[in-house]
Amino acid sequence: MGRLILVSNRLPVTIHDDAADPAVGQSVSRSSGGLVAGLDPLHLNGDGIWIGYPGTDPDDNAAKLLEDMRLDPVAIPPDEYDGYYEGFSNGAIWPLFHYLLEYCEFDPQAFAAYKRVNERFAEKILEHAKDDDTIWIHDYQLMLVPSMLREKLPSARIGFFLHIPFPSSEVLRVMPQREELLRGLLGADLIGVHTFEYADHLSRSFRRVLGLEARQGVVNLSGRGVRIEAHPLGIDVDSQRNAAYSDEAEQILTRYKRSIGDAQVILGVDRLDYTKGLPNKLEAYKSLLDREPRWREGAVLIQVAVPSREAIGSYRDQKSEVERLVGEINGLYGRSGKTPIQYIYGTVSPAELGALYRLADVALVSPIRDGLNLVAKEYVAVRDDGAGVLVLSEFAGAATELGEALRINPWDIDGSAAQIERALDMSFGERNERMAPMHRRVVENDVHNWVRRFIRSLGSPKNEIPATPPMLASATLADSLSGLFASAEKPMIMLDYDGTLREFTVRHDEAKPTDEIRSIVSGLSSLKDADVFINTGRDRQTIGDWFEGVDVTLIAEHGSWIKYKGDTDWQRTGDEPDLSWQAEAMPILEDYKSRTPGVQIEKKSSGLVWHYREAEADIGEFQALDLTTHLENTLAGAPIEILTGSKIVEIRQYGVDKGRAFKNVEELRGPYDFVLAIGDDRTDEDLFEAIGSEGFTVHVGPGGSLAASSLHSPASVRRLLTHLINARS
Repeated sequence: MGRLILVSNRLPVTIHDDAADPAVGQSVSRSSGGLVAGLDPLHLNGDGIWIGYPGTDPDDNAAKLLEDMRLDPVAIPPDEYDGYYEGFSNGAIWPLFHYLLEYCEFDPQAFAAYKRVNERFAEKILEHAKDDDTIWIHDYQLMLVPSMLREKLPSARIGFFLHIPFPSSEVLRVMPQREELLRGLLGADLIGVHTFEYADHLSRSFRRVLGLEARQGVVNLSGRGVRIEAHPLGIDVDSQRNAAYSDEAEQILTRYKRSIGDAQVILGVDRLDYTKGLPNKLEAYKSLLDREPRWREGAVLIQVAVPSREAIGSYRDQKSEVERLVGEINGLYGRSGKTPIQYIYGTVSPAELGALYRLADVALVSPIRDGLNLVAKEYVAVRDDGAGVLVLSEFAGAATELGEALRINPWDIDGSAAQIERALDMSFGERNERMAPMHRRVVENDVHNWVRRFIRSLGSPKNEIPATPPMLASATLADSLSGLFASAEKPMIMLDYDGTLREFTVRHDEAKPTDEIRSIVSGLSSLKDADVFINTGRDRQTIGDWFEGVDVTLIAEHGSWIKYKGDTDWQRTGDEPDLSWQAEAMPILEDYKSRTPGVQIEKKSSGLVWHYREAEADIGEFQALDLTTHLENTLAGAPIEILTGSKIVEIRQYGVDKGRAFKNVEELRGPYDFVLAIGDDRTDEDLFEAIGSEGFTVHVGPGGSLAASSLHSPASVRRLLTHLINARS
């Protein structure tokens, strides 16, 4: 097992010049922040290294300290770093990926510097890395590094995480260097982003820009799979809460309460960056004060504006505009020593920030575009008293996780003002009802869980991608199979139901077989010496009712139950399952159902299914991914498997699958001299694997599969089966 090598633009330290005693040389202190808090334990408890830019040239003393901390600095000339960091990373990628094209500068020389610095990082990594090492590269400054490494280390495990949004393919196509960036990412085994939306944008960009299909989140590169997954970053909950409830924070909180009095507090905490929408926020607050005089003394906005990239003109312009608006609003509505906005320009200590989170009746987080936004999560983590309200921009990545927040479009000034007022007027009961589930979610999915999930996913053997079987017309496949089926002494056909015999329906309980399907199944089952099975994930009651009067063998719940042709009773195929895990799983499924409109939960005798076919597509997919991760962590060690299929997340008893059902039937009723299996989703892959080359396997629909061939649709399947009935009749 190799080492873990972490790679980021900056090392997790600050190098200080010791002016008091120059003879001592530079000192080094550990940096703070959510990402560092998450990665530090991974680094400190292992034997790997962390590679990054140190911020300045370390002297001999600092170099020795860095070496002792297993931190290896990348040396970059200042003019080259400026072109790489300010020129291309923050002058082109940052504004483009935040949809702010008016701030973009696509300077070829800046890109040349970006490429050269990425090469410097790759060279530094190669000084340490071996084929069995795991390399985790972070963020938009280093998007070319994965492919640079893959050329030299074809067997290394390489992960990349993007901490900012990934834009739609239409926006990405504006960038002249779009192909180089995408090809750079393809050196990774796993590309992580914060939300399903970003993962979808990246998948579509690979297709539209490079012509590479991403099927089920995997780009197939001549047999090597590059996975794209959503892993929303968490926060360091413990350190956040410790700071918020420290003695220092208590003193600060008391001081603020005395100063503000009875007014409700609205809190904003933002870097002074054009992506954060501070002018929009101030305009919305002004709109509220313009139309509702009661809030001129009944509320106060405390806005913390953290300095950012002050040397850049667009950032200086943003600062000037924010200060102009603050002055205008305070000038209009300030009264006798009280101002409607308390503006804090600068950084605040963790204790003061925690005190402000506890003070604030409303947290107003309103970026015009944000990869995630940890301020929203920090506020939620601190507010376990149920008294706070989070007002959150729909353009923050965190909005997909914090569904109980009041959503705003920051460009809708009056609409935002209305939501701020709604938050101020909200009852304690509703505040608690909204805050409690968000608090629980943030605490459970902290930064340490984020690290564990990404590393576990990076280490999982998911990169061997099944080939896409050839897509055939039903008549073509029938020509190949008809003669063999007609002449077989003992043929067997095993069919999935949903997505195979029957098209999917919006509601999973509305997929009753049509007269055509009942006729085809009846015709197959009546053929002399032919064994026909419907092998489905449906529960036995439903599938039994649907095929009542059709004399066919039914296998339900992926092989848990079987009812043979001619029998009236179902038989369990294995031991009585251990269902103790359901008591823990059901509340989780219910929680995700409550915040995902359109979801249904199906309870089976040996499993649970979370259906989201009726949910809004993007929300359903993201919540399904988040639910799967949550279940994997919560139910670790339980005798179950968690599967994702066609708009479902299913928890089923371990060891029960369609492949095992086939083996059981073959053992009892075989041997067969003709085997045909047809299915459409992940659960049917177990069946295809069990049959192997001993029979004919058909996947329905597009995408990779272990099946030997594929058909377009359930209609194609029905045409094929009709051909086979006619051939054997």
